[in-house]
Amino acid sequence: MNKFTTSVVMAAALASPLLAHAQVRAEGSLTNFSYTLIDLLPDDGIAPSLTIVQPSGYAGGSAAYGSASQNATFEPWFIDSRNQSTTPYNRDLAVNIGTRAGTASGSVTGADFHSLQFHTAASTTSIAAASRAAHGSAGSTITEFVLSPGTQVSFFADLNASTSTMLPAGNVLQEYVRTYASFSLNADAKDGWNGYTSNFIEVVATNGTWPNSPPATASTSERVSLTLGNNSVFSSNLKLSISLNSTVNVHDASPVPPSPVPEPATTAMLLAGLTLVAGAARRRRKVQDQ
Repeated sequence: MNKFTTSVVMAAALASPLLAHAQVRAEGSLTNFSYTLIDLLPDDGIAPSLTIVQPSGYAGGSAAYGSASQNATFEPWFIDSRNQSTTPYNRDLAVNIGTRAGTASGSVTGADFHSLQFHTAASTTSIAAASRAAHGSAGSTITEFVLSPGTQVSFFADLNASTSTMLPAGNVLQEYVRTYASFSLNADAKDGWNGYTSNFIEVVATNGTWPNSPPATASTSERVSLTLGNNSVFSSNLKLSISLNSTVNVHDASPVPPSPVPEPATTAMLLAGLTLVAGAARRRRKVQDQ
């Protein structure tokens, strides 16, 4: 094996942590939406109800977003992002991104509340890179609900989420993968009464080196809920916001070597060498002039 080949092999061996083919993924879905009602004032003569009406103001809507990017890598920096939103009451939409850095997607479908489905996914590609990211999201805001007086409502949905990393803990390529869902419910009544409740759930995987790092893979399948009671004597307008996100990141965390500071002896030798070179150049010019 010649010197050139030996050098190439040694360089590849030294660079192998940075050139590791990291591929990480996050994915999530929200399905099986439903609600239940409880009569808080059974003697008021008003039957519990959750009706759907056309709101007079903001009518809500849905949005999906996807992005993939890379920088500080062996390939040119770039970012690709796309988004889509719907008109009120039309919640069927999808965004898909496919790039050399990774993939991302987000979608919302469903003709009504009970048939709503959210799905998001993000992943990096399995080629050499030092910094890559992808993100997919989907969300809806529903403002058509009106809750009867003295009634408690509970909204439900099934969350399925998974995250996975690839490289061992402590690798110079740090991986961070996350899928998370958020829910919020606002209520407003004519007499000034208002209520609020929220819920946030996440699933995280990483090969990070900090203490108590999450595992390399993680998943969950659970029933999530929001509960709010209308304590007003008037019907209450509700605003239900739902968001689902999947995001992945891979970045080079190797330390940047400090610039070497020359020793005094090294500096002196350098100056002496420059002096000799300059003297030789002067002597050469004198000989040429003669």
